[in-house]
Amino acid sequence: MQAKIIIWDLETTNLSGNFGYILCGAWKVYGKRGIHVVSIADTKTFERDPTNDKLLCKALLKSLEGADMWVAHFGKWFDRTMMNTRLLGHGLTPLPPIPLIDTWRISKDNLKLNSNRLDTITKWLGVEEKTPLDGKTWIKAMAGHKPSIRYVIQHCKQDVLVLEQVYEKIRCLSTNHPNVNLVHDETDGTGPVLEKCPICGQAKLQRRGKSPTRTRWYQRYQCQNCGGWSKGPGQKHPTEIITIR
Repeated sequence: MQAKIIIWDLETTNLSGNFGYILCGAWKVYGKRGIHVVSIADTKTFERDPTNDKLLCKALLKSLEGADMWVAHFGKWFDRTMMNTRLLGHGLTPLPPIPLIDTWRISKDNLKLNSNRLDTITKWLGVEEKTPLDGKTWIKAMAGHKPSIRYVIQHCKQDVLVLEQVYEKIRCLSTNHPNVNLVHDETDGTGPVLEKCPICGQAKLQRRGKSPTRTRWYQRYQCQNCGGWSKGPGQKHPTEIITIR
């Protein structure tokens, strides 16, 4: 069994958690059908207080905490911190420390685009485009206008679909992607050197040279499915070098 990777996105009324609140959150399990969404307009407190996102936050927390890994765009600096800000503001517990794969970070570190926004990456890679969201609709949604909130929901769901495709395209560039094969591995770690790609989980690895360090060397692999690079466990050099300073 491979890791359960949840791809998620938030739409909020402000970039700061103490001045704004969450309008909706959408998520899907990587490789599975169906997108799930929770909206502030669907909470039982909406009619008397359309700014109260406590129930929305509780629902999102329950859905996200079951993941082994997360994928989000600019999630380290926005989605995760926004969620924690809103959760703690409502007296709830914060998100668990689940590994976050940030496509914004992968793009910034490995690509040379004029912008690392999700929209720019999707256009460059030729995947589905994000839905447009104009200022008037956004303002109405923040004012509690339900039809506008519904449009924001569709925008959020499309972002998750786009994000999944972008993740598939650029995950091969990640140098610190968690090993998807280890999450449900019940062995003691003394098995074969490397049988499956740690990024996509497919058994299509090809040995492509070695990566030496001062005291060890690592077998280098490239996955013939996703294109990602990985290294096997380190092996000691015949003679370890000690540097005297």
